[in-house]
Amino acid sequence: MNALLLGVPVSVKVMGIALGVTVLLGSGMLWQIHRTWHAHLLRTLEDEGAKAAGRILGHCVELSRNGTTNDLAKELSHALRESPDWVHLRLEDRTGAVLAEAGADGTQALTIGVSEVVVNSNDGTFRLRAGLSQERVNHEVGWLTRRLARVTVVIGLVGLLAAWWLTRIFAQPIEELVNLTRAVKAGLYTTKAPVRANDEVGELARAFNEMTAAVAEKEAGRQHLLRQVIRAGEEERKRIARELHDHTGQALTSQIAALSALESQTRETAVRARLAEVRRQAEQTLAEVHDLAVALRPSVLDDVGLKAAIWRHCRLFDQRFGVDTVLTDLDLGDQRLPPEVELTVYRVVQEALTNGVRHGRARRLHVLLQRVKAGLLTVVRDDGQGFDARDWQRRCAEGNHLGLLGIEERVTLVGGSFCVDSQPGKGTTVIADIPLQEAG
Repeated sequence: MNALLLGVPVSVKVMGIALGVTVLLGSGMLWQIHRTWHAHLLRTLEDEGAKAAGRILGHCVELSRNGTTNDLAKELSHALRESPDWVHLRLEDRTGAVLAEAGADGTQALTIGVSEVVVNSNDGTFRLRAGLSQERVNHEVGWLTRRLARVTVVIGLVGLLAAWWLTRIFAQPIEELVNLTRAVKAGLYTTKAPVRANDEVGELARAFNEMTAAVAEKEAGRQHLLRQVIRAGEEERKRIARELHDHTGQALTSQIAALSALESQTRETAVRARLAEVRRQAEQTLAEVHDLAVALRPSVLDDVGLKAAIWRHCRLFDQRFGVDTVLTDLDLGDQRLPPEVELTVYRVVQEALTNGVRHGRARRLHVLLQRVKAGLLTVVRDDGQGFDARDWQRRCAEGNHLGLLGIEERVTLVGGSFCVDSQPGKGTTVIADIPLQEAG
């Protein structure tokens, strides 16, 4: 039950409380007024009946001394016509004998809700029994109850509207804070909560703004540090690639030339075969060193740009892994982009292709580069085995597969967005959208 109530929105809880209080107060008030007013009117009716019965009894005493029984009956009938609250009058003597009677039978009158008032004469000779009808009392109480019920409903509706208005006033800042918290979770650290009052909600909004400012400052420092780390890593990659190309590659080339010379000068078949084998191993090592240097930092990316570098990487990737990689270029041309953007897009393609073959066991891959408005859209799709991409960041972190996480950080640093779409058995799609204006 508690879990069910905790799952209900705050506005619904407040409106439920207001509705419950309104119904309870209205019902209790109507019941109390009905009960009190009904008792009051009955007492008033009985008092009025007792006084009127005393006056009638006085006339009846005079008539009984000087008149006849018919005169007494006429007097009682006249009294019934004058007072609509009476339904029965009966005059008795000292022995209880009925001298005169008018109206409905007393027993029947009592069965239809008539109260009875007894008045004795001063000398105790006569007694008048008067049956009083509660119809007027019930009518007045019913009329008053209905009127109060209508007023209560109107007041209750006004109260509910006021409660709804106050609930919206109280709940709106909380809803704004919830939406802003989700925005902060998505990385929008510059969001600010409006401070509309100096109450507890206003203090919460100010504390939220202070928190986002602190988080934004720390995130800016983290991004700056991350940029420095990535820049240093790329510089180190470039240095190692240059070392491999200039020193290791040249040394292997010299060794291959020397082996070729020795092979041509030697006349012994066994020695020549051995030299040829060593030369082929050196040539294979030189090719691997060259591929490693290109993977670390392709010089073509700095020389001729992004499109040529990716095209060359796709061709080498096909040769190395025996897959089919298709590159589609839409509206990109040979235009040079900011170096940071070109390097980021190249790393996205590089990582997506490697993951598609290594983890997805793909045989066909498609790379799309497209200019969209003021940005560059990069899409890499493969036909591999795919995976469940829900909460892929946590899965990659837990499995120590940090390649995609690193690429996401690179794309975020240049102001872009990054997402992974994949389902088991349906391949994987990696999408990076980088705004060129912000990046430039």
